Amino acid sequence: MKTKQIITDFLIVLIASIIAIGANYAAATTIQKFTFEELVELSELILEGEVISVDPFIEEELVYTRVVLEVLDVLKGDGPGEFIELDFLGGELDGKVVRVSGQDIPFEKERGFYFIENTANDSVNPLLGWSQGHFRILTDAKGNESLDTDVRLELLEITENKNAALAAKLRNMKFSNQLVTELSFTPATPTELRDAVDSILLIGE
Repeated sequence: MKTKQIITDFLIVLIASIIAIGANYAAATTIQKFTFEELVELSELILEGEVISVDPFIEEELVYTRVVLEVLDVLKGDGPGEFIELDFLGGELDGKVVRVSGQDIPFEKERGFYFIENTANDSVNPLLGWSQGHFRILTDAKGNESLDTDVRLELLEITENKNAALAAKLRNMKFSNQLVTELSFTPATPTELRDAVDSILLIGE
């Protein structure tokens, strides 16, 4: 009788573990992968800018990072003025840390191109496709410019038991269940990017 109870208890624990693993797997998702054409077409605002400040702040128990960009050029959309503020979920402040897998927050003094999904600034990451809509401009010792095109797309676990506030925020975002497309074109230089954006916008007119 005792042996039977032990087996029953073991099975209950095993089934509960399987259910928990399944729930975690179902909650995990990936960011949709966009073609460059889709990045251009779906972005409300595309600009070249330089980061002048990066400041963390806390809102609703979560740490965010506010990035202020000096606008150098507007490739698409209505110009926001001389500066624009972008809020990214994640960061560290007063011992409180929020890390989002796949998050790519611009750093101070970087220059680059930013494909902004919408200017409402109310999402986890305001850049379309997260790191896909973020092209840092790199300059070598000879002054030659190139683009950092390291795209990082990782599984995001949005399970309630990890961080309730973070899970609630992520659950409201638009994620696909799988990578649906492949990047067909990735510009290697700032000039290539500007020309490609201009060409795509002309075709769409």
